[in-house]
Amino acid sequence: MKKELKKQSKDKQILKKHVAAIHIGAKLSLLQRKLVNALLYNAYEGLLTSREHQINASVLCEMIGFDSNNTNYLKASLKGLMETVVEFDVLEDDGKSSWEAMVLLPYVKLKDGVCTYRYEQALAEKLYHPDVYSKINLSVLRDMNSAHALVLYENCYRYVDIAHTPWWDVDVFRKLMSVDQMISYKQFKLLNRAVIQPAMKEVNELSNIQLELETKRKGRTVTGLRFIIRPNPQLSLVGMDPEDDVTQMPSYQALLAEGISKTLARAWALEHDEQYIFEKLDLASSQAASGKIRSSKAGFLKSAIEENFHNESAVKKKNLETAQAAKEERRALEGKLEDLKKSQREAETSYRWSVAEIIEEAFQALPEAQRDAVLAEFQLSLGSRIYVDAFKKAGWKDRLNAPDIRGFWEARGLTLPPPADWAQKNGSQEPDIIKAQIVEFEEQLKQPVKLVKPK
Repeated sequence: MKKELKKQSKDKQILKKHVAAIHIGAKLSLLQRKLVNALLYNAYEGLLTSREHQINASVLCEMIGFDSNNTNYLKASLKGLMETVVEFDVLEDDGKSSWEAMVLLPYVKLKDGVCTYRYEQALAEKLYHPDVYSKINLSVLRDMNSAHALVLYENCYRYVDIAHTPWWDVDVFRKLMSVDQMISYKQFKLLNRAVIQPAMKEVNELSNIQLELETKRKGRTVTGLRFIIRPNPQLSLVGMDPEDDVTQMPSYQALLAEGISKTLARAWALEHDEQYIFEKLDLASSQAASGKIRSSKAGFLKSAIEENFHNESAVKKKNLETAQAAKEERRALEGKLEDLKKSQREAETSYRWSVAEIIEEAFQALPEAQRDAVLAEFQLSLGSRIYVDAFKKAGWKDRLNAPDIRGFWEARGLTLPPPADWAQKNGSQEPDIIKAQIVEFEEQLKQPVKLVKPK
C-alpha cells in the first residue's frame, strides 16, 4: 500500500541545533545547509535512540523550499553531505576554541520516495547535547536565498538572548562564512560589500531578528567585528516557544499519550484533521483490545494513519451515508434533468412557432393559385401518409415535420433565424445549449457510487 505524505509544519518548526555545528567549516552549498538543518529537525527526537532515521523525500523538499521533482539534484546534494568532513570550531564562552572533525552524513538511501539516513554516534551526541544547542527556526532557513545569509543567521541566532555576538577576529569570521580560501575577500572592504551587507539585508528582511554590524579597528585596518541582535517586530515567528497551537491540539496530546514522538505527532496533527486522527486512534484501540495487533500498538497506529486503514464498522457506516447522499444527489439531478427537458420542449415549441409565423406570412403573401401549388409540392415531398396527415392537421406549425418545413422554405430562398439568434433576440436559452446540459446530466446519472474498501 502506498503511504501518504508525511508533512512537517511550515511555520512552527524549531530546530535545537548544536552550537558547534553552527560554526561549521565545511564548504556547503545553500541547499546542503538547508538539508543539514531539516534532516536534524526530523531526527532530533530519536538522535540517541535510533540508528536510522526516515523522512518522506517530498516532505524533506517542502521543508527546505526545494523542487521535489528534481531528484537528481537532491541526490547529488545528499551525496555531497556524505563526502563532507565537518570541522567543529567551537567558540567557548571563555573565548577559547576547540577543534574536531568528522563525516557529516555517513549513510543515506532514497527508495520509494523515502529518505533513510544515519549519523555517527559521536556526531549524534554532539547534536543532541542539551547544554550546547541553540534554537534555529526552519521557517527562516527555508526562505533564505543565499548561503551567506543562512550562515550569518545560524551564527548570530545563538546569541539572541544576550543581544550581541562575541567579537570575532576577521580571519575567524571569514572561515565561519566559508570564504577564507577566496583571495578577493581578504580585504575587509570587499568582504563587507560582497558578503556581509547582502547577508545582513536578507537576514533583516526574512528572519525574526535584526542585525547591526560593529567593527574594531587598529589604525585604518578592521581587525574584529560583531553583530548587535534585536528582535524583528515585523517578523516575530509563531512557534519559537516550547508550546504553540499545535501542542495544544487534542489530537496531538492523544498521540503523545500513545507513545508517538513529538515530531511525528506534530506532523500528523498538521497533515490530518482531528476527526481522521481520532478515527485511527479508535481503530488502534479496538484492534489492540481484540488482540489483533501482532506488533506494537504505536506501530499499528503509525501504519493506520500513514496508510489510511479503515475500521470495518466505520466503513459500513460511511458507505451507507455515501449511498444515501448519492441517492439524494441522484434525486436532485433527476429533478434538474426533468426541468431541463421541460425547458427544452418549451424552447423548441417557441422557436418552431416563431419560424412558422415567418413561413405563414411568406405563404399568405403568395397568390392563391401558387399557394395551392406550394402545398401540393411540399406534401408530395413528405412521402409517408402519416407525415402528410400530420401536416394537414397542424399546418406549417407541425412538430413532426418541422425540419422538413424549414428546409423546404429555405430552399425557396426564405431567410429563417438560426436558433441561437432567435434565443438571443427573445431572451431565451438556446435549444442546443439546453440539449448539451441534458446530455451532461444524463452522463452524471450513469456514474456509479464510489464506496470505501476496507484495508
